[in-house]
Amino acid sequence: MPMVRCNSEIPVPPPSPIPTGRGTRSAANDIFSQFLEKTIHLPQLTLPEPPHHHYPPAPVEIDLRSLPLIAADSLVRSAREFGAFRIRYHGISGNELRRIVDEAENVFQDWKRVVVERNERSGEMIPIVRSKKGALEFTAIKILGNQSQHRNFWVHMGNVASRLDSIVEQVSLVLQRDTSPEFKKRIDDTESVMCLCRYPHNNVSKQDEGESDEKRETSSDHALRFYLPMEHCIFYLQTERGPLSFDAGPENIVVTIGKQLEEWSQGVFKCVPGEMIFMPNFQSSQASFSIELMFSATSNLIHNSNISDQIISIKDQILIVFCLAFLYKFLYFIFS
Repeated sequence: MPMVRCNSEIPVPPPSPIPTGRGTRSAANDIFSQFLEKTIHLPQLTLPEPPHHHYPPAPVEIDLRSLPLIAADSLVRSAREFGAFRIRYHGISGNELRRIVDEAENVFQDWKRVVVERNERSGEMIPIVRSKKGALEFTAIKILGNQSQHRNFWVHMGNVASRLDSIVEQVSLVLQRDTSPEFKKRIDDTESVMCLCRYPHNNVSKQDEGESDEKRETSSDHALRFYLPMEHCIFYLQTERGPLSFDAGPENIVVTIGKQLEEWSQGVFKCVPGEMIFMPNFQSSQASFSIELMFSATSNLIHNSNISDQIISIKDQILIVFCLAFLYKFLYFIFS
């Protein structure tokens, strides 16, 4: 079909007019201009405040190297508020503690019937060293005699005892600051006993079973107690505010206030009972070990000393049996 050419004379509508800048969609409109300015400029964003982690309170952890100057006030404040404090950088090496642990099980087995005593937390303990004004005495050797098969054990325990005795002296000097002459006299008339403690893993903790008042008083019948766990544990305190727990291990010594120090300070320092809760794993041994030192009035340790002196060693028991047997044969020979 042939195309019909359009007649150029047919009228064509004119193009739409260009906006003059006076309409509502014009770039010159005030409202539209304000909208553009707001969209072009980014808003000023304010980042939220970082979250504040409210950790539960815990006894202060002081650096032993800063005593008695820098950390003295923190130590006294924690002793008043919590009845406890922690000591780091105590100078007792982990290698020395591991060597003690390596022989500890055999030591308990060899001395089980002679010097091993029960403590108040379902564990066992051996009174190792007694200290009075810097003079150290190996109490277990006094009962057992020379034990050459555990010579390395005695060497390492002696080193630990000497270091702990120095720490006790530094702490006691700090606690005597700004106190009465009577309080200082009580502190001076004290001695300490260091024990090696064993906590079998098959024993259930007595914490939830409710301890009697008499047992609780007995466990706190001292001025200070120093805990040096040989492995990681949870340390539990029963404070006036309620129960409190925190991590502890060989890198820290935990010190708690006892009943005697509370009485000497007329309630300024609060007595709190402490307990170590060990978390054994599949690779751990049958028990966990710790070194604990009781710092007490001399009169309170006399009773325990008399009990230890009354213990009859295996050698003495064998000698007594031989004497009785000889006496029996002698009497039988005379009257037969």
